[in-house]
Amino acid sequence: MLAVSFLVATLCYFRRLHLYLGHRLKWWIGYLQRKFKRNLSVAAEVDLLSYCAREWKGETPRAKLMRKAYEELFWRRHVKCVRRVKSDNYDALRSVLFQIFSQGLSFPSWMKEKDIVKWTHFSGIKDYHKRGSMCNILFSDASLEYKLYEALKFIMLYQVTEVYEQMKMKKVIPSLFRLLFSRETSSDPLSFMMNHLNSVGDTCGLEQIDMFILGYTLEVKIKVFRLFKFNSRDFEVCYPEDPLREWPEISLLTENDCHYHIPVF
Repeated sequence: MLAVSFLVATLCYFRRLHLYLGHRLKWWIGYLQRKFKRNLSVAAEVDLLSYCAREWKGETPRAKLMRKAYEELFWRRHVKCVRRVKSDNYDALRSVLFQIFSQGLSFPSWMKEKDIVKWTHFSGIKDYHKRGSMCNILFSDASLEYKLYEALKFIMLYQVTEVYEQMKMKKVIPSLFRLLFSRETSSDPLSFMMNHLNSVGDTCGLEQIDMFILGYTLEVKIKVFRLFKFNSRDFEVCYPEDPLREWPEISLLTENDCHYHIPVF
């Protein structure tokens, strides 16, 4: 009888130990997954219509409009997937730079000539998967990302200053810069920096005129699908509208002109 009691007690002890160890193992697995999981600011591709169905349920006028806009992208514009981009005040810069890096596009030659930027090796990597891996590393390092965006803001300011000097010398400048300098809050590079550019990433994102400057600076044509403008002439816009040359084209989509995601064709 004593032996049976001892056996039962031993089995109960090992059962409790097994449960305890299982619980601790589960906790450690979760901890390690959270610790080492990359916090990508640009998510992996997901099916466009599945994403739309998940985000825009219900029968409100706005939900119906968004579903129609996404269907337009899928069936007529041949957009099959979307990459969600972290929603903060840098997401326009993030969306543009991610595509430049992932597609291996080069920065404009004037940046190298002026020694403004030491271009990374992205543009020289021909293997798509290797570029993708490097993008995942870059866009999971928040500190490095933010340094990159602040550097890009400096490059935009440099370009504005160059065009401003051309205007002072009575040279012909692109119309978008004439519009920029006609505003009281950006009548010269200093006021543009103090009143607009400094706030980007902190308290606000890029305005539409900033998108023009970004495209002009990087010599890319930024096509934006503005889903909330579906069935209007402003549904698809380009920054700049008329590139000076045949610049590479990248695409964004936005539901509100505040936050941007990346369409995948």
